[in-house]
Amino acid sequence: MASHGVPRSSTTVRTPQAIQADLLKIEAYNNLVSEVQALRFPSVQKSKHTYSPTSLSTTSSLLTQNPEFNTIWNFRRRIVLHLLLPTSSSSPTLKDDNDQENDKLSLLSSELNFLFPLLQKFPKCYWIWNYRVFILQTASTNLSLQTALKLWKSEMGLVNKMLSRDSRNFHGWGYRRYIVQNIETLQKDINKETTKEKEEGEGEEGVDGEEEEESLAEQEFAYTTTMYGKDLSNFSAWHNRSKLIPRVLSERGATIEERRTFLDGELGEMQTAVYTDPYDQSIQLYNHWLLLESCSSKQTTSTSPVFSLTNSQKLETLSRTLEWMRELLDEEPDCRLLLEEMIFVGSLFRDLDETEEEEDVDREEIKRDMQSWLEKLMEVDPMRGGRWREMQEKL
Repeated sequence: MASHGVPRSSTTVRTPQAIQADLLKIEAYNNLVSEVQALRFPSVQKSKHTYSPTSLSTTSSLLTQNPEFNTIWNFRRRIVLHLLLPTSSSSPTLKDDNDQENDKLSLLSSELNFLFPLLQKFPKCYWIWNYRVFILQTASTNLSLQTALKLWKSEMGLVNKMLSRDSRNFHGWGYRRYIVQNIETLQKDINKETTKEKEEGEGEEGVDGEEEEESLAEQEFAYTTTMYGKDLSNFSAWHNRSKLIPRVLSERGATIEERRTFLDGELGEMQTAVYTDPYDQSIQLYNHWLLLESCSSKQTTSTSPVFSLTNSQKLETLSRTLEWMRELLDEEPDCRLLLEEMIFVGSLFRDLDETEEEEDVDREEIKRDMQSWLEKLMEVDPMRGGRWREMQEKL
């Protein structure tokens, strides 16, 4: 068996020597657990050593063996927060702001580096990811905005590596959206500071600084294009694309006509993609979203519509879509996904208000076609026969 195309390693019969070696490892592990627990609940005499770099190192040894030990991750959080305090410095002299910033950066960077090999070995361990998010959030609150931004941006390198190994991992895509959101927030705060400094230092020498682009929507949109270009079945890429399109068009200041042109381009891509593999649900779902967002008689978004089409433009789009779908159905008459999508397009037709411009649209013919498609669905998809029969009765 395989997960996302990645084969699982085969199991082998263990020898008595291997079993004995495992027993020794278990004993060493239990001793390590006892040592860490003693640090968590120390005696009065040793309490001052609880949140020390030595304690951090000891928890590293334990978590390397068992990253699922969430309680120890929480203990590690407390150690890190304590070490970030100015009073936790081992030096008796006060350090200037730059030295303190460098010490904090060194600690947080070392924590991120510690997690990297663990993520390679245990990529789906939630506790590792949660702790990594904690470190990045801690960087945002304890470091300067510029320094924190560099850490968050470097995190994109990890996400790129992760998605290059497993491009359809929805955990990775969700984490990528989270990283992008925080990068944009930090950049926005930096730009505010830059603007404020310019206003306060107007007329003074040495006040300089250019504001950088806050939004990464265009960059991320291009990334989805790259990813689905490598694998049309990458549902996460299509899903992310659907989330980005409203932002991209809004930030471009796209006119109604430009939005229509954009939609035509996306629908053209979908026609090619569906022809390539009509049995791919990821493609069909994205095509479904485009049509629902552009041609539905009901508004599907909580904000302004993404594509503002007139009734006649909606009819034209749906007619053009049904035309190429009919041609494809002749080649793939038993494709369930295609039949379902054609019924969906037909339902969008029927939901639109009738206009005088519908000379080329025969609603009764569409109804008859939908009945025949439902008949075919009952044949190729008997498991959902009751559903298709009920839909047919409601036509």
